[in-house]
Amino acid sequence: MSNIWITGKPFPIETRVISWHDAGGFDAHLNRCTTHPRPFRPCPGGIYPFSEHVSRRTYRYLKRPAMRGEWTLAAAQGVIKQCVLHHDGCASSEMCFNVLHNERGLSCHFLLDNDGTLYQTLDLGYMAFHAAGFNAESIGVEISNRGDAKQHPNAYRGGRDPITCRVQNHIYLAYRFTEPQLAALRALGRALARALPNLPIDYPQDSPGHQAWAAIDSARSYRGYLGHYHTTTRKWDPGPLDFKAFCESIRGRRSFPVAVKGEWAVPDDTEKLRAAADVLYDKNEQNGGGYFPVGPFGTSKLWHGGAHIPADRNAPVRAAFAGQVVAARMGGSSAVGSTNFVLLRHDLTVGKATVRFFSLYFHLENDLSADADEAPQWMASPAWQSEKAAGRIVLLQEPVEAGQQIGRVGMAGPESHSHAQIHFEIFSATEIAGAIQAGLWKVVDGTPGGRFAADQEILASIDDAPADGKFSAKELAEFYTGNPDRRLVRYFATLHVSEWTQRPSWQQSLSHAPDFRDYDPKALAELVADQIDPSLWWTDAVARHAALPKDGVVYHYHPVTFVKFVNQKLLEANALAADGLGAFSASQASATPEGVVDDLGDVSGESFLDPDELEQQDFGRDLTLEDLAAGFPE
Repeated sequence: MSNIWITGKPFPIETRVISWHDAGGFDAHLNRCTTHPRPFRPCPGGIYPFSEHVSRRTYRYLKRPAMRGEWTLAAAQGVIKQCVLHHDGCASSEMCFNVLHNERGLSCHFLLDNDGTLYQTLDLGYMAFHAAGFNAESIGVEISNRGDAKQHPNAYRGGRDPITCRVQNHIYLAYRFTEPQLAALRALGRALARALPNLPIDYPQDSPGHQAWAAIDSARSYRGYLGHYHTTTRKWDPGPLDFKAFCESIRGRRSFPVAVKGEWAVPDDTEKLRAAADVLYDKNEQNGGGYFPVGPFGTSKLWHGGAHIPADRNAPVRAAFAGQVVAARMGGSSAVGSTNFVLLRHDLTVGKATVRFFSLYFHLENDLSADADEAPQWMASPAWQSEKAAGRIVLLQEPVEAGQQIGRVGMAGPESHSHAQIHFEIFSATEIAGAIQAGLWKVVDGTPGGRFAADQEILASIDDAPADGKFSAKELAEFYTGNPDRRLVRYFATLHVSEWTQRPSWQQSLSHAPDFRDYDPKALAELVADQIDPSLWWTDAVARHAALPKDGVVYHYHPVTFVKFVNQKLLEANALAADGLGAFSASQASATPEGVVDDLGDVSGESFLDPDELEQQDFGRDLTLEDLAAGFPE
């Protein structure tokens, strides 16, 4: 167990890391050349890098522009959204540091050596010079690898066979990364997931689930892991790195929230996926309540953003996708059962669409007093341990892998009809399903009706003749068990205020609705106090922390349909013919095209640092009187 460092604060990592603090480490914070025990070439011991291609400047790194006035962990977590992976073209990380720091006046946060040793050379709060135009919001990792096996056929003697890859539409014969390197990279990815909440475990795709092997148009706005070649057509590093395999190895196995016929993992087969989704549809629709998109109170037209899925009490509830627990509550209850919940935020790229959405798991069993070895892993976090209390909403930033247990099935429903179930919900601040596949989803704007559905397509389908403007239990049951229109409703994207908000007033909303016209005002007030108020969690504090709209107006998707839809897209991608890693013969590979280089080949440093990234920086602020007397052109 070692640590990585962000704004001077340590974060544990399960691999060997040697930082600049440690003996044998490499210190990129030095604004001068530095000698190491076995330098590859003599270091002049001077201040400037000694490459004739680099301007005479002392600095090898800068403060991130967004952090110049605030050197805090929160500021770093807010700004870092990318991790750029490189291969260095060098024989070792020591050679890489000497070339970057001493010869070229450049830097990178991490160097990953051939044996899997990870060197952190620079605090992640600082901006390294490793990817021109992307340095301000990224961290960089240089993986030791000689690169082109055609150009360097004898670089390694055994144990490192080359493999073909097609990058920027050119076929290379490249040296593989070692298993210790890949293991250390996975450990780094897991550590960064805990430390940097705005860095998703994701990779660039040119179609759903298919790795992009060339520069991408949206690289500046992209969030996640990417290669140097994704940022510019001049580069081909990190060559043969399988980004998809890397990301999937650390974000877990996509799953259903509860087991389907004993299996929780999403099947790797289209027909089995559909069959499993049908089981969950039936569980919800035969359950007699908690439908999507209306019907949480039996015969009302109240919007209901999720679906209730019955399961055995205390059965595991799992994260459908990798993400972060951003809010949770345990020890809560109401007249209609458990109010315990876990809210997850997800950042996912599906094809060319990068989307952010949330999944909610409600009516969970109380794990507040569970033993450490039995409680979900997120409950071991310092934030939860310091803030937990019965019924309290705790704000968190805890990563979870897909398929990881996040809770247990609890009880819900009035006392006479209480049974084990969860409320499962998917929603987003923007319409995302249509961004993944246009034309499949129908957007229903439910904002004019407030908390009640007023869309005539929904109402007319359920309110049978003679229509009276109300839903009966019989009408709801018949619609969700036998009406073919229920399948169309599954592909609605309904925009309306969440049922979990305090505003607009529940008391006023219900008192003015025909559905509750027969309620005595006192009885209605008791209903709100006993059944609704204890369940609410969408406060201004939660919205601000989770990056949700304060007014609670979001797009809701049938959760089973959404899980099926996204996984179907990823299954379709797996059926594509491989056109990247190992798909070609060695004879098809050819020399690196003119104008394309790896990191060692970029002598000028053009792909590492954009002159615009140096503007508006006060380089004189940290100079001492001795420095000034020695003479600094800057």
